[in-house]
Amino acid sequence: MGAAALAEAGRGRGRGRRPLDAVINVVPAIDLLSCCIAFLLFTAVWTQISRLEVQPLGAPAEAAEVRGTVPLTVALTGQGYRLVVGNEKPVEIPAAGRAEGAPRYDLEALAARLRALKARYPAQTSVTISAEDAVAYRDLIDAIDTCVGVGLPGVAVASAG
Repeated sequence: MGAAALAEAGRGRGRGRRPLDAVINVVPAIDLLSCCIAFLLFTAVWTQISRLEVQPLGAPAEAAEVRGTVPLTVALTGQGYRLVVGNEKPVEIPAAGRAEGAPRYDLEALAARLRALKARYPAQTSVTISAEDAVAYRDLIDAIDTCVGVGLPGVAVASAG
């Protein structure tokens, strides 16, 4: 459409000059921008839904000293969970078996132990979770979800080392 307007406008003038006025069709550019805006709005919602809330590493220990709660650590190992409460002896929660070569962690047993701990220390809101390198990411996320589900929203993630 724009090329036809240029050809018609240039016929009547002399000396072979092309006219400087041209019609540019901006509808495809507007269509592209509206699609990009819609896509960005949809992905902005997805990032809010899939976000994990975790604390900086030093935050739970500092909070425990201030509020009189105990430092709590849940470690994911190849054999199961290791729950460390303050200076007490670590509690081992063995894996519930193996599936596809990886341990199946006993989330119900972990939740029961954490509920008992929450009953003993009602002000406890923080926990540090650590995992060995061989632990699958979904198992780490399941442990975080379990901790938040029993009332420990202040989750910090640390490396096992």
